[in-house]
Amino acid sequence: MKASETNILKFIGGLDKVFIIPPFQRNYEWTFEQCDELFEDIINSYKTKKTHYLGNIVYYEGKNNGASFSEFILVDGQQRITTILLLLCAIRDEMKRQNLPDENITIRYLENDNASDAFRIRLKQTSYDADSFNMVVKGLVTENDKKNNIVKNYFHFIELLRNANLPLKDIYNTITKLEVVDVNLQIEDNLEAVQTVFEKINSTGKRLTPADLIRNCLLLSNSIEEQELLYKNYWIKIERTVSNDNISRFARDFLVMKIFEDVEQDKIYKKFKNDYINQPNMTNLEILDEMNRYAKYFAYFKFENCENNKINKLITMLNLLKTDDLMPLYLYIFDKLYINQTKELENILGLLFDFMARYRVCAISGGGGALRTVVNQLLRKFDDGLSCNYNNIYFELSNSSSPAGRFPDDEEFKKSLKEGINVNYARAILIKTEEFEHCNIPVDISKVTMEHLMPQTFSNWWTQYYGGEEQAKDMRNKYLNCIGNLTPMSQGYNSKNSNKPWNVKLKYISEVQFVITNEIAKDIRYREWKEENIKLRNDEIANRVCKAIISPLKRTRDYETKAPAFEFEPGIYDMSDDTTPMEGEKPSLIKFDDKEFVVTRWKDVIPTVCQILYSFDKEKFDKIVNENVIHKSTSSKINNKKDPIISKNPDLLNQPIHIKGSNYYAEGNISSGRARFFSKQLIKLYDLVGWFQIAVGDN
Repeated sequence: MKASETNILKFIGGLDKVFIIPPFQRNYEWTFEQCDELFEDIINSYKTKKTHYLGNIVYYEGKNNGASFSEFILVDGQQRITTILLLLCAIRDEMKRQNLPDENITIRYLENDNASDAFRIRLKQTSYDADSFNMVVKGLVTENDKKNNIVKNYFHFIELLRNANLPLKDIYNTITKLEVVDVNLQIEDNLEAVQTVFEKINSTGKRLTPADLIRNCLLLSNSIEEQELLYKNYWIKIERTVSNDNISRFARDFLVMKIFEDVEQDKIYKKFKNDYINQPNMTNLEILDEMNRYAKYFAYFKFENCENNKINKLITMLNLLKTDDLMPLYLYIFDKLYINQTKELENILGLLFDFMARYRVCAISGGGGALRTVVNQLLRKFDDGLSCNYNNIYFELSNSSSPAGRFPDDEEFKKSLKEGINVNYARAILIKTEEFEHCNIPVDISKVTMEHLMPQTFSNWWTQYYGGEEQAKDMRNKYLNCIGNLTPMSQGYNSKNSNKPWNVKLKYISEVQFVITNEIAKDIRYREWKEENIKLRNDEIANRVCKAIISPLKRTRDYETKAPAFEFEPGIYDMSDDTTPMEGEKPSLIKFDDKEFVVTRWKDVIPTVCQILYSFDKEKFDKIVNENVIHKSTSSKINNKKDPIISKNPDLLNQPIHIKGSNYYAEGNISSGRARFFSKQLIKLYDLVGWFQIAVGDN
């Protein structure tokens, strides 16, 4: 490596120099704000007569470098060089407009005299920016061409020059006061050194994504022709297939499929490089070719664009259940079966839907981590020789080694269905039940909505129907999102029903094309929609769902469980402790400051804690909710925001439970572990650790 100080114009200038931005580098991203800062630095240097440090320019010499031609492949600094050249173009064009000598800017810094046409322009941009940059250099760009940052920033510099109140020549001469450090890596054939520099830059500058680093590593070459070949024939196809925003996630899922172990977000590149790219007898071209093949299957799930309509419908149903954690498994089974065994693939996807429907509804403690463990165990067995077929996958899912990754049986499934269910999951499950019973899905799945038979928002009629405000709230908390109170509707019908009186709703229900819905209007048992009617349908639908959603095989293996440090004993525990195993136990009361609050279900724990904290400090509670401090890891209710645990809007919760004494609701569709976790968070935010206790077990 050789480093030396120089000014930016000396670095760019000289005969027959070509600076190449490799195809794996980012497109030009500087905004007006960064251009303004650069221009302000130049003006300040003019006023103070002092130099300004612009940064390092890091590069290595390409294989075409020779006595009459210098080819520099840029590793760092391409954004600054591009911007300086845009400013020089703006100065040149403004000088021409004012009939001033243009200082031979084009010949000195923008174009080469002796280079081939391919390298006539001194800076070779990425393919995305090349046409726009070349038009600016040639002086052919117009206001109508403002399609990207290249053209926008060029015209922005024109505006800055016209408003600067300084002679153009003085601004031009001051650019020589912008100093850089010229860093020639002098790598010869050691491309590993270049990638190391990329990684070091990533640790100090604007962070590159895992996709950026993987792309750099796979496309790196001292031949720009080879880089462009790999980029155009492989990487750009991957980008277009999965979209640029999804490449890091695709790379993670692809890697998990290959190495059968979970990979954290900040470890994607390191694991990809060490455990996959550096494997023997595997060229970068072969890796890119393989990634390109799997990208199509990733896109099938991400965009629901599979050309096989039956399989695409199954994908849509699986997506309703939020099954992203199964993506490495999807990639594997699609690659094995999609071309020649589509019927087997359909059967497996149907099985995975049933497994995930039961898993999601039962909200098993362990979440995504447990699911990923199930996936990795399956992938490892496939790698060890297990055939990828329906029977093997069914057996392995039924015999998961971990209770947290179990396939819930009918008893557990029915209980969860009747207690309360995520509305999106209910949509998928009831669509599957309708199709199982009647082969009848008359509208596009995306147009199927869920109707709450007892409405989410009560009118005066419904409040009186249930005997007054308190009784109505109690009914709502108990049954709003139970499976018996939910039914599929088309979008057109759903808006008409809303919270009309029951006898009016029945009329609309009778006209719905779904049998599982219109049968309600025909059944004399549901002429009323009181507690006994809801319970009746809750039991009935739960039983029917269990027939439509396949149950696990009888287990042939015991669960692998770690022996607990101590056997759980009923008693009173500090609520700041969320580590003592309590799964399967029931709470009975919460104690706070010598006061006792009865709770009989884990779903009532958070609403009760919130009730206490709200009365303790209302302003603090409002702040916690407004800032969404306590939230889930998902983002399905509001764009770009995490789903709340507490909200004034019950529609943002899957099973809203009213917090007494307030106008807030808390999430009721929650496991015991999550109830304890979020309660601990709230208690810590109030600095009340040690004040809360919970009685659990037989008290």
